[in-house]
Amino acid sequence: MQEQEEIFEHIQKLFDTNPESFNIIEEEIDIGLQMNYLKRSKKLQKHTLKLEEVLAKVPLLQDTSVRFEEKRDLLIHLANFDEVEAFRAIESFWETAEEEIKPWASMAYRESKMLLESSLLNEKQILISTGLGGKGYKLRFFIALVHAEKENFNDTQKKLITNEVEYAVQSSQGEMESVDFENDLAKITALIPINASVKKTIKNAITECNQYGNFLSEHFLITNIKKLESFEIYTIINQRTINQYSEEFDEFDEEDDE
Repeated sequence: MQEQEEIFEHIQKLFDTNPESFNIIEEEIDIGLQMNYLKRSKKLQKHTLKLEEVLAKVPLLQDTSVRFEEKRDLLIHLANFDEVEAFRAIESFWETAEEEIKPWASMAYRESKMLLESSLLNEKQILISTGLGGKGYKLRFFIALVHAEKENFNDTQKKLITNEVEYAVQSSQGEMESVDFENDLAKITALIPINASVKKTIKNAITECNQYGNFLSEHFLITNIKKLESFEIYTIINQRTINQYSEEFDEFDEEDDE
């Protein structure tokens, strides 16, 4: 937990120094798939291939008879070259890719873009990869607030939460995306800038809401891994680990061009 916070603070400092060097994977991509992509990429890097022979196979990406695994590996091979031709080939496929191959194409596209920019600018680039993705220099977070008395939120409380969280998020230069209520839970998704404190933003919103009856628990959940289902939130609550979970910034995978 402490280590994760230190990593996040390190990322924030790097961002403040040189925000142009940051690349965020914007799509929501399962963390397990991202890890599999990185493992596969590392394995394929052991096989030395020339750019020409990889580019010659690009038409296979559009061939419906070609196996998924072959297309996946071709995308990864292309992403390992810091050449415009390789990037354009990935980009062209990524724009129309669908279903199972789409997240793999997204990973290859972001990696290729970062590698090409590193080469052209002669400057190290940093790729930020989370399960919920982001937008521009903002990361997407899932936040769960809980009624202090385990009661269903009434209409007034719902309006207060919606207004105060939106105000707090906007004050941090972020963007509110959604607020959904289910019994005693408020489930929120929001985009928060890398250099802003997500915990402080949410704590401010809770403080403002609780001026009208202390109806919100001071404990809350924050994750950028995935959007949690209600049963998952209740499981955490029942295990009494909610406070610990609220302290986590659930894994940032930091990749660079080394």
